[in-house]
Amino acid sequence: MKSQTYNWLVNKGNIIIQKNRNYVSLQINYENGEYCLLTNTDTDEIIELLTSISKQIWESPNYERKHYTNQLYKTNGNRYYWEIENSKLVLNYNEIENGVEINYIGNSKFKLEVNCLVEIIQILEQLNK
Repeated sequence: MKSQTYNWLVNKGNIIIQKNRNYVSLQINYENGEYCLLTNTDTDEIIELLTSISKQIWESPNYERKHYTNQLYKTNGNRYYWEIENSKLVLNYNEIENGVEINYIGNSKFKLEVNCLVEIIQILEQLNK
């Protein structure tokens, strides 16, 4: 499975999504702020892209499927977060700016497995309603 890279310019910042074999690298870059902000359209488009990439990985004959046994994300109030590679990826709905915030603590680039991607997609869908 070849590598594919997508660079998404969102309302505040940009998100780079790269499919590389059986995982996805997600890189978040802020523009003079503390988080990336996604409009409803940005969120829908990223959901569609992540869903497509997850499906490609899942259906690959070379992919070794890992059973989903436990919830991978944690919550703190209205924030959803994943602890990945000594860093934290955080999703939150910003009611003032009417969009989904994506924030990180630690490294700005994350290597995500399919099960984590599915959770991120589900949370993005929930926050975007």
